[in-house]
Amino acid sequence: MTAATTKAVHPAGPAKKTTMQPGTSRDRTRRLGRETGNLAINAYERGVADVVAFEKDAARIAPYPWMRAALTLSAGLIEDVGAAYVKTARSALR
Repeated sequence: MTAATTKAVHPAGPAKKTTMQPGTSRDRTRRLGRETGNLAINAYERGVADVVAFEKDAARIAPYPWMRAALTLSAGLIEDVGAAYVKTARSALR
């Protein structure tokens, strides 16, 4: 005859609750997302400003009037579209 050995089964207690308040993680995630978005927008804005400055400089030294006009027009268009994009993106992050 073999003796069966069994361990006593302890009933499972309630699951441990985390100590974080609900919403703390969400608020932190939103804040980090907003900061990252602002950094990206700032980088885009600087890039647009650099391209516009380059085209305006190129327009100043262009040898032909039609080339000056085209570069100036292109710089103005890029500047206006970039400003509209930055304004929209900043308002979306609020």
